[in-house]
Amino acid sequence: MLTMVSRSSDRISVFLFAVFLLVAFVVLAFAAGYGLGKILL
Repeated sequence: MLTMVSRSSDRISVFLFAVFLLVAFVVLAFAAGYGLGKILL
């Protein structure tokens, strides 16, 4: 039982880390696009 709980918590933490990386990548891409648009237009 304890191993299942720790395994699921590890899975959840990895999932949250992946979601955080995805959100950070999207925000950086949006900021870069916005900055380039401001410069070019």
